[in-house]
Amino acid sequence: MSDMKGHNGGTETSSASSHLGRKILIAVIAGLSINILLSLFYDFNQILSALKRATYLEILVPFLSIFAAYLIDSLRYCLIFRHFGVKLSFRDAFYNNVTGLFFSNITPSSAGGQPFQVYHFSRLGLESSTSTNIIFSRLMVMNIMQFIVILLSLKQGIALLSSSGNGSYILVAGMATTAILTLMLVLVFIKPTAAGTFARRIEGNRFGRLIGRLAKNEKWAERFSNWTVELRDSFRFLWAHRVYALLVDLLLFACDQVIWAYGLYYPLCHLSGETLPFLDFLFAFILCGLVSAYIPTPGSSGSVEASYGLVLGGMTGASGTALSAVFLWRFGSYYLHLLFGGLVYFFAHIDSKVYHKQPDGTVARDRRIWPPLKG
Repeated sequence: MSDMKGHNGGTETSSASSHLGRKILIAVIAGLSINILLSLFYDFNQILSALKRATYLEILVPFLSIFAAYLIDSLRYCLIFRHFGVKLSFRDAFYNNVTGLFFSNITPSSAGGQPFQVYHFSRLGLESSTSTNIIFSRLMVMNIMQFIVILLSLKQGIALLSSSGNGSYILVAGMATTAILTLMLVLVFIKPTAAGTFARRIEGNRFGRLIGRLAKNEKWAERFSNWTVELRDSFRFLWAHRVYALLVDLLLFACDQVIWAYGLYYPLCHLSGETLPFLDFLFAFILCGLVSAYIPTPGSSGSVEASYGLVLGGMTGASGTALSAVFLWRFGSYYLHLLFGGLVYFFAHIDSKVYHKQPDGTVARDRRIWPPLKG
């Protein structure tokens, strides 16, 4: 009986690995195919000339920028969880961030990262409601920070519209997306019952049934309504009793955004010979990211290259060179981290139920159980 269970477990694991391998392969093929197609619409000689000038730093800097973002986000997790009575280990936080980006990179519209992060924390033995609220509270912090950056650079941003050519449409769409997301989050924060009521009203129509199929829960509206109230309560708790924690989190996320953006800023400036004002670049970087995230390709492949290439090409006046910089940035920040995240996911072991309540009332990892490598 035990042999049979072991055999079945091995078969299931092998099947899951094969399924994941196919997703990775699809993500790589889709991304490379779209990139090749994009290059056909640009000056190929300009692209080739820019790539010849590139050095290993054009790939290493983007790779290290994302790695630095892992470290910052892991610290953010540890600090925020502590305010909910959880002493999250830095290693668990780091694993969660690496694998979260990995699943974002292989799922349509980068939508798979956060659900996996919630699953990982639940597997470790943490309350799923707390983990979910913290993850989505970080989304609110992200939106607030991005909204602040856009407001600070709005004057320069409007001037950018005239210099971005067709890319101006992407910037306008990004500003509209930011405004809509901010209003939605404010609505959830101020009056979560209104968001729940709206969800119940659309649950029975075609769009609501589609959400139900995607969520694998026909009665998703009630669950969503309860979650919005829990999210509001968690965020209000932080604002009322831990406002300094949110301010620190905002500051750390601001550093995160700057480092993430620098990964593209460096190869763009080096290859184009143009030193763009960084705040202008950051404005465009955030807006392009918001728009491209909604395209249903694995890791938003193609839409990222197209939107950034179009906008930055208009800003620098050298579209082929800008697209080359975007290609190198994506190779270092996407494809290499697809490999790195895959290695971490496949070879690092996730322990089950290793976080327990301690005598002092906090929840912490049992130090006698530490994740070894698989195999």
